[in-house]
This record gives sequence, structure tokens and C-alpha cells, in this order.
Amino acid sequence: MHAANGEDVVRPVVERALTVLRARPSALVSDIDGTLSRIAERPEEAYVSDRVRAALTRLRNRVGLVGVITARPKDVAQRMVGVLGIEYVGSYALRTGPSEEGANLEAARELVPSILARFPGAMFEEKGISFALHYRGCEEPERVRPELLELISSAARASGGKILEGKRVIEVVPASLPDKGTAFAIMMLEHGITGTVFMGDDLSDVAVFQEIRRRRKQGLEGAAIGIVDDETESSIVAAADLTLGGVDAVEEFLERLADGLENGGRL
Repeated sequence: MHAANGEDVVRPVVERALTVLRARPSALVSDIDGTLSRIAERPEEAYVSDRVRAALTRLRNRVGLVGVITARPKDVAQRMVGVLGIEYVGSYALRTGPSEEGANLEAARELVPSILARFPGAMFEEKGISFALHYRGCEEPERVRPELLELISSAARASGGKILEGKRVIEVVPASLPDKGTAFAIMMLEHGITGTVFMGDDLSDVAVFQEIRRRRKQGLEGAAIGIVDDETESSIVAAADLTLGGVDAVEEFLERLADGLENGGRL
């Protein structure tokens, strides 16, 4: 992918990733929505392209670990990505499926119909351990956000939950649910990973970026790649080591990274 001035904007990101992945055992870990898949109007319409699947399959054979950490349930993530032999962590870090921990959110769930009735175009998404309200379909999403956030935050607190925000989505999760940074740290520890590349596009991914920075202070290689578009929060860009411009650039990055690893680290 080239910028308007002809500059190859993907190459330096591939070069940095190749350098990091030389530190073995190595890992490539990614978010899904907005990173491996384009954001869709309805969450169930999002999909991972054949191009991404093919590149991940190639990388699976060249990297010690390929993994996915997502807010979606693990089984949904497995169906979306559809690549065998990689590690899936769903619901941020809840590896054993929904538990009684989600029961304390029922009071908040009961308030959802009355809340949604005030915001035409807003949608509810059930996630088992959590739930989300998407306001992308509202006529003026940025105007809707503050009022919707205030209402659902109050319901979440009353139910012992907490709020996580994404791109035009507000998620209610149990207060004790680990964040992505914790999930990432556990994954790295379990596999004894030395060098890791992580890609993410949302506020929840900043915790992973920070964990990569902490690991670097311990002498462990890492690169945090922010996937940016017109909706990206400035804090994500500030926390990332490098950036790629959307899923198109991710597709090219993954293919060129696979090429480089298959060519002995040469582009």
C-alpha cells in the first residue's frame, strides 16, 4: 500500500515486525473487529476475508504462536476467523465460557429495551458473559453517545458491572472481568514468548500496547500496531508503536510478513 506521494507505508511496519519475530519463541496476536475484519453495520455481518485467512495460515507455520484476543465469545471468534491451529481467547480472557459471573448483569439487561426505545437505530448484542449496545445505526451517533452512555453506565453500576467502549459501541461486562492486557500477558507467559507483534484498533487494545511496553523494559521484544481509520481515538495512536491504515493495510501487511518469513526474513 502506497501513500499519495508514492511512499510505501506498509514496508516499515513489516520490517519492524520481522525484527521482533526473530526473538524466538515469537508470536503474532490480533484483535478481530476493525483489525482482521471490517466494522459492519450489524455485528453479525462482520467477516474475515479469505485473504486474511490465507495469510494467517501461512504465518501459523512460521511463527511460534498465532493468536486472537477478542470481546466476542470464543466460538464466534473461531467461526469468524476460521483458521485451525491458532489460539483463540474470547470475552477478553474468559477461557472457560460464560459463568455465574454474568448473572449479576441481569438487572442491567432488563433495562435495555426501555433504553433502546429512546435511540432509533441502536442495537443490542448478547455476548453471554456481557452485552453490548451498538449506536452506529443511529442518525447522529456522536450526539447519541453521551446520553446513551450515561443511561447504560448507571444501569451497569447498579448491577455490579463496568463499561467498556469501542467504535460506536458500549459494552457492559462484569466488574471483575480481566482486560485484554491481562489476557495477553497470560498468553505470553503460558507460551514463554520472547518476541511478539500485536495488532488492535480499539480502546480495549491500549491495555495490550501498555503490556508490550512493560515487557520491553524487561528486555523482551515487542511491537504494538494500531489499526487506524476516521473513527480512531487519538489515545490509540499515541499508545501504538506503529500504525496501519485500516483492514486493507492489515491484509497487505500479513501477506508481506508471511513472504518475509518464508524468505528467511528478507523482503
